[in-house]
Amino acid sequence: MPPLIDDFLYICDDSYNRPEFLETEVKILKAINFDLGIPLSYRFLRRYARCARISMEMLTLARFILETSLMDYELIDVLDSKLAAAALLLALKMKDMEWTPTLEYYTEYKESELQDLIIHLNKNISVPPNKHLQTIRMKYSHEIFFHVAKIPPLKLSRNGRLEKAQ
Repeated sequence: MPPLIDDFLYICDDSYNRPEFLETEVKILKAINFDLGIPLSYRFLRRYARCARISMEMLTLARFILETSLMDYELIDVLDSKLAAAALLLALKMKDMEWTPTLEYYTEYKESELQDLIIHLNKNISVPPNKHLQTIRMKYSHEIFFHVAKIPPLKLSRNGRLEKAQ
């Protein structure tokens, strides 16, 4: 819930009255062209999972993959929508599931467009975690999160494709 105007007026020690406050707020919003933020990868992931009716366990696995990517500076310029789609695709592959026409439609990404990115994300979850990523791995190893951090990552085959470990 957004804070009430009365709360802001109180914090300002009643230096402004309600009409002044609202007028200033409108000026600020117009100055920034109502651009308050951008959609985050987590929001895209939730939408994709809802559209494809993905299970909570699968969504949690994709969240784990996505969360490990947040500390990877090489992915800073990747679109959040693409990062979310790749995290979901990798999670699906780890559970022997396929990228569906529904996911292709709602994400607007073909599986082939996500291949390089899922290889990168798979490497992120394959390496022993550094200090920052240990917390993420511990969090997602818990029963509440379906122990998804314990699911083995995929192996990179000789032809450069990801496949289940034998």
